Amino acid sequence: MKNYVPMLAASLILANSCVCGAQQPSGYQPYTPTVVGGLPPRSKGLEQPVFVADRTLEPSLSNESNLDAVPTTQQQMTLFEAGMLVAAVGEERVTVGDLIPADKLTSKMMENPQFEMMLRKELVEAVTRKALAQRFVNDKVAGKPPKERAQARKQIETQTRKIFHEKWVPMQMEKMKIESALEFEEKLATAGKTLESMKRDFAESTWAQEHIRENVKENPVLNLFELQDYYNDHLDTFKRPARARFQMLSAIFEKYPNKQAADQAIREMGDEVYFGGAPFEAVAKRKSTDFKASEGGQFDWTTQGALKSTVIDKAIFENPLRRLSEILTDEDGYHIVEVLERQPASVQSFAEAQAEIRKLLTKQTSTKLRTEFMKKVRAETPVFTKWPEDIPGSKDLSLLTQ
Repeated sequence: MKNYVPMLAASLILANSCVCGAQQPSGYQPYTPTVVGGLPPRSKGLEQPVFVADRTLEPSLSNESNLDAVPTTQQQMTLFEAGMLVAAVGEERVTVGDLIPADKLTSKMMENPQFEMMLRKELVEAVTRKALAQRFVNDKVAGKPPKERAQARKQIETQTRKIFHEKWVPMQMEKMKIESALEFEEKLATAGKTLESMKRDFAESTWAQEHIRENVKENPVLNLFELQDYYNDHLDTFKRPARARFQMLSAIFEKYPNKQAADQAIREMGDEVYFGGAPFEAVAKRKSTDFKASEGGQFDWTTQGALKSTVIDKAIFENPLRRLSEILTDEDGYHIVEVLERQPASVQSFAEAQAEIRKLLTKQTSTKLRTEFMKKVRAETPVFTKWPEDIPGSKDLSLLTQ
């Protein structure tokens, strides 16, 4: 979704400029709702969607005469559980069905001891996302008269819906290799989603991301001394062990009837290269039995101590360059190696490591700033939850009914 954040930002600038006579807000004022009748302001009350755990019709209910059949006690309980209020975030209330796809909810699932843990984890993430999305919209309409505020909010929603239908949905259909809008909705239904629920999710996620983008620098400024301090504190990270590139001919014991046959094979390979002048790579491809034979016996950069065979490891870091070794023996077979290139152990200088350090610290700092900003927005948003211990600063949901 983040691909559409800049597009949404441009649309919102246009939307705000269309509200004539609007004053630019001097700054954000935290929104503190007045709780009425135990529900957050502007909640839809009985108009909220009812989440049904299992929408599959039994065979006996699949004809028109039974469409008005009264749900069983078990079905009524499932309806209640799916629509149960678990949190109120600012001006929005959150039910079980908002967090877990309603079509996936079953009595058995909700009775599982792990269900509450999963639900609480989903809620923690949802609270932060909803708080950010609400702050984004409130910031865009702040300082405007009520009528213009409603108009600006509607324009934001309209622009977001346009991006959803014209960009996001076609992109998803292309990924899923679907050409029909009806088939796409059927796929969503299989996953326990509807086009309307996906539209809400898209708007919420897009607004949350845009609010972060507007308030947190993507590339924070780093001082040279910060880079130097990191280098000094993580010097071991910039140590480079000795490494070598080499090629090898092998006669693996298990590929021959006995060791004598393997010995004869490795000698013939060595003679063909050393005395016959045959290309090492060609001989390796034709006769070597090592796993690298098909690649001409070529081994890429290998650090000292990385090889299973200590005999070969010792040879590639001690033998002269570009010279065939004697026949080496280890538990797997007989080998002849030729070292192509070797680099001694070293420590990468600060100048060499600076670009790598800057990239790493930029990412770390940006992530830290994003996390701190999200925590700040969440802390400034009134949150009532069934599990206040999970979210610092939140209040018990039961307080809404007092």
